[in-house]
Amino acid sequence: MTSAEQARCVGVSDSLSKYISTDALPFAHLVGTPRVLPVPPALRRGDSVFVEFLVRPDGLADPSSVEITGSSDQTFARNVLRFVTGSQFIPGRVTGCNVLSKYNLVIKPTA
Repeated sequence: MTSAEQARCVGVSDSLSKYISTDALPFAHLVGTPRVLPVPPALRRGDSVFVEFLVRPDGLADPSSVEITGSSDQTFARNVLRFVTGSQFIPGRVTGCNVLSKYNLVIKPTA
């Protein structure tokens, strides 16, 4: 990528992060096979836990952006943080540039 392309992509990513709501960010995708997160023990059938965080243009997650809804289990939160920091992502793209993206997942009990 040329320096002009890099500068354009920095501008695109910067504009997106400043002027676009987190809800409207493009989605990132996980690289490789997803690791299964253990379901919090208190989660009942029919309930779910929602996890959302931001992925930087370099494909790494921003651990400070993790939001967990539906569980206050600290062990689960530590497992989520390990997943977030130990995973690589393909960030969303806008006009050919990697940009700040969001990743979310829903955890549900299987039985």
